[in-house]
Amino acid sequence: MQSCIDYIRFTHESEGFILSDDDETDIIAVLDKDETADSLIEKFITKKSLVNSDYIASDKDFKYYENTRCLFNFFDIKERDKLREIAIYITSLRTAEMMINPIEGPFDFDKLIAIHSTLFSDIYPTAGILRTNTAAKRTEFCRPKYINNSAKEIFKKLRKEHYLRGLKRNSFINDLAYYMGEVEALHPFRNGNAPTARLFFWELIYWAGYKIDWASVDPDRLLEADICAIDGDCQPLIDVLEDVVSSK
Repeated sequence: MQSCIDYIRFTHESEGFILSDDDETDIIAVLDKDETADSLIEKFITKKSLVNSDYIASDKDFKYYENTRCLFNFFDIKERDKLREIAIYITSLRTAEMMINPIEGPFDFDKLIAIHSTLFSDIYPTAGILRTNTAAKRTEFCRPKYINNSAKEIFKKLRKEHYLRGLKRNSFINDLAYYMGEVEALHPFRNGNAPTARLFFWELIYWAGYKIDWASVDPDRLLEADICAIDGDCQPLIDVLEDVVSSK
């Protein structure tokens, strides 16, 4: 339970938020199966007087509303801080939901897509849809036309390595850093790549016989390490993981 809370708290901090007592209570209710994420999200939408407009995703949904930094969303919110606040609450509940009921199947690209879809389908019509725009964080991410083929190679290699199960700690951490860097460079979605990949690897780490103490991770240090990994230098990310990955 505590490791799940620590994970979600870290996600809040990495997005510039503090996990409130009320939000933590709701998350614990989902983890304890006293409430469902669906019911709490429905209550939240009612409490915030949000209007959910259902429509089919199109290319325009990968764009921002005019003169804003808000992607097209089901609530038609054009204020970035408000949208971020709503997203962090909803995705926290969906994260808790997937922690107690992980998406079934191997650790492949389909699983990564399913995690993104589950995290964001309450908010964005583009949840689970691969991006069509170029993107960069100091270094350009994988170009859209190469995402599928690049993902195929990454996850094929991961499968051949038995999803890192059975490795000694040093080898596990080195390989984990490599694949985390590869998925970071792939950056397959328009938004929400970091929490999606983080949950994917959180599950993989546990399945492989290890655990990670997200409460001890410095978000700024992790961000810098991720950027270095995109450039092909995994050592900073290895250093981060050395401090927080241990056997179960």
